[in-house]
Amino acid sequence: MKKLFWICFPILLTLTWSVNTYHLGVLFPPSIGTSNKAPDGIWMSKKDIGINQIILFGPAYQRGREFGRLTQKLIYEEEQNLIKIFNDFFPTSLTRHLVVLTLIRWFKGTENLIPQKLLEEIYGVSEFTTNEFNYLASPFVRQIAYHGIHDVGQFFMDHQRDDLGCTVIASKKHNNWIIGRNFDFEAGRIFDDEKIMKWVFPDLGNPYLSVTWAGMVGTVTGVNNKGLYISLNAAGSTDFRRLGAPTTLLITEVLQFANNTEEAIEMIKKSKVFITDIFVLVDQKSGRAFRIEKTPLRFDIKEEKNNFVVTNHLLSDLFKTDTLNNKRKKELTTLSRYKRAKLLVDSMPRDNHSNDTTLILSYLRDKNDISGHPLLGANILENYNVKSIPSSIISITLVR
Repeated sequence: MKKLFWICFPILLTLTWSVNTYHLGVLFPPSIGTSNKAPDGIWMSKKDIGINQIILFGPAYQRGREFGRLTQKLIYEEEQNLIKIFNDFFPTSLTRHLVVLTLIRWFKGTENLIPQKLLEEIYGVSEFTTNEFNYLASPFVRQIAYHGIHDVGQFFMDHQRDDLGCTVIASKKHNNWIIGRNFDFEAGRIFDDEKIMKWVFPDLGNPYLSVTWAGMVGTVTGVNNKGLYISLNAAGSTDFRRLGAPTTLLITEVLQFANNTEEAIEMIKKSKVFITDIFVLVDQKSGRAFRIEKTPLRFDIKEEKNNFVVTNHLLSDLFKTDTLNNKRKKELTTLSRYKRAKLLVDSMPRDNHSNDTTLILSYLRDKNDISGHPLLGANILENYNVKSIPSSIISITLVR
């Protein structure tokens, strides 16, 4: 009898812990008022104009529902790709469930750091998400989790995934800036082929434009009607915080509610994040541009006066001795990409007749090091018979 007890007790304890943890991962929908307003989102397919575009109006929940309704098929295909990658990393059902349980325990409380209106918008999107993957989590929880992929992806960049990387190239002409940005996110061709220009006209705050994917409320590249441009590049440091708001949602909040660089900088500075990122902030009205390096514990800002480049390592003196930042520079492509892009942008013609946007696009697509030799990431892809590194977002923003 005693032997049976010591066999059954650990099993019962494990099951109790598992069930309790799964309950922690259940989130109640945010409180949303009723609305009889008819759907009024507008979808324009890339078949007609070269790139998908969507226009959304009104309160957060309504915008989310329209975003979900108009991109439901794309959301499903994206999630299929993400779940496939997850299953490839964790091939057994037991391992997958253990990982999910661990993530629920670890990130419980993140929802309390996300502004209410953003939760409402995410919930609106989730209403058009499939139930096929509910064995992992509810649609609402999954949509919140997907907004943290950029943050969790830092782990893979710091563990030999040297084929990943983002680059920003900014060129100044008089008081204007031309900004090219390459956002690298490898999770299936759908993220390369089905980018969306998302025009948002909220009931509160500033209208803004972002380059994004179906269902994504967060932003990686955007500009608002006050002339503020903001984008983010992944970076790495030894600073640590267990919980923080997904950085892409912070950028959406900045675009919607910041009216100038001072307000944007203050929002970024006081935000609670759990990863390290580099923000590029440019103001059309003043012509000022800033490079902001933020970790869970430290903050540094530098105003850029001339052409500049951002890749995936920190430049501030604050991080000279940071072991993880130095590891990135030594082992990943970030330093080589930075030197090559800086060489190219510094060699741009100064006359007013050159096609700067075309030049910057060519620089973003350049996959060579400072000497003109292919980077390691390009060599890796050649082994897989891929001719060039696919970039999920390549955008050009003219701020003047």
